[in-house]
Amino acid sequence: MADIFNFPTYTRAVVREIPSSLNDGLRMDGFDEIADVDKAREEHQCLVQALKDLGLEVTVLPAEDSMPDCAFVEDVCVVLGDRALMTRPADECRRLEVDSVERCMRDLGLEIHRIQDQEATLEGGDVIFTGTEFFVGESTQSNKAGHKILAETFPEFPVHSIYVTPPEVHLKGFSAMAAPGIIALVDSQNGRDGWKEMCAKSDYKYEAIWLSEDCAENCLYVNGTIVHGPERQFPESYKVFTKALADYPRIEVSTEEVYKLSAALTCQCLLF
Repeated sequence: MADIFNFPTYTRAVVREIPSSLNDGLRMDGFDEIADVDKAREEHQCLVQALKDLGLEVTVLPAEDSMPDCAFVEDVCVVLGDRALMTRPADECRRLEVDSVERCMRDLGLEIHRIQDQEATLEGGDVIFTGTEFFVGESTQSNKAGHKILAETFPEFPVHSIYVTPPEVHLKGFSAMAAPGIIALVDSQNGRDGWKEMCAKSDYKYEAIWLSEDCAENCLYVNGTIVHGPERQFPESYKVFTKALADYPRIEVSTEEVYKLSAALTCQCLLF
């Protein structure tokens, strides 16, 4: 199965440090815990080290306390190959994050595209690239006008809209690429509906891995290795990862603190 999915080989990552104002950022309904900022920084450092251990050159941008969600760089950029699409977050306060990440991408030599349509919204947390096509959430954060610009920026790949039922805000809140051709999904109404829509719209056949715990599916596939949450954070899903993906090397990285703020692994890095 994996042979038909031309999944990217990554050489670089961009991350951003955790700001002191982390707990002042936007929240998803149902997530009202307070994160321990120091522990969140320790977990973030573990993610950075894991990416370095996997051979990536990691650029670490400084935190900006005036932007509480700035560590979640995934939302402000969709990058594939040498092209970076700077997104237009739905929440106006998050649009301030875009400029500094754009400067970084320009400095790294990428071809920059930016959403100019004032009616369009798009966040990277809604964008899944499978190696052959994009699935993109039609959500409170990303709309059809944003999807159209994604398709225009990467015209060689089909773009399929997948509906995300509130209060979930992002497609990656219940689905993520676990490995080439393998999609990890939360066994929820959104997960089941999303999977059905993916299967109906794609010309390719994917394998689904079903997980019982929210956000457990939010993993990274990096050059043959799967980065996912540890057993103490997702005990039931950990069993599924170890059994269903036993043929893949795996690295465990905790997101216990940012999880309290409805964030996870993919939120905290841009890979290309």
